[in-house]
Amino acid sequence: MKRVRKWLRRNQGIGLIFSICLIVFLVYLELTPWVHREVRDGFTLGFFPVVGVVLLIIFSVIMVFDARRREVPEGVEVFTFKYFLGGILILAATGFYFTIMRKIGFLIITPVYLLFFIYILGLKSWRKCALSAVIMTVIVYGVFTCIGVRLPPGILGRILPF
Repeated sequence: MKRVRKWLRRNQGIGLIFSICLIVFLVYLELTPWVHREVRDGFTLGFFPVVGVVLLIIFSVIMVFDARRREVPEGVEVFTFKYFLGGILILAATGFYFTIMRKIGFLIITPVYLLFFIYILGLKSWRKCALSAVIMTVIVYGVFTCIGVRLPPGILGRILPF
C-alpha cells in the first residue's frame, strides 16, 4: 500500500488519476443534451468545454509517459486525504452554486459564494472578504454585460428591469 501511495505522488500517478477523471467528465459531457445544442453561429454549445477537456486529457496522458514521470512535484509530499476532501468539497459547492444561481440569480448568490471561498482560502478579515466578493461580482457582471452575455437574473429579474 505504501508503494502505491508513493507511486500516486509521482507525475505518472497524478497524470493517470487526472486522465481517468477527465475521461469520466468527457463521457458525462457527451451524454448531456445541452452540449450538442447548436447555437446561432453554427457551433455547438459544448464545443469549447469538450475541446478543453480533450486537451487536458492529452496533457495528462503525456504526464504518464513523459521523461519526468518518476519525479515527485514539490509540495505533493505533504498532500493528505484532508486536502483531497477539501478539493472535492469545493467542486461540490461549485456545482451547488451553479444550480442555485439559475433560481436565485447571479447578483445575489455570487457574492455569498465568493465570500465563503475567499474566507476559506485564507483572507481572514470579513470586511475585506465581503468587499472583494462584491467587487469581483460587479466586475464579472459588467464584463459579461459588455460582451452581450446575459447572466441569470433570478429573483432580481422580477423586481428590477434587467
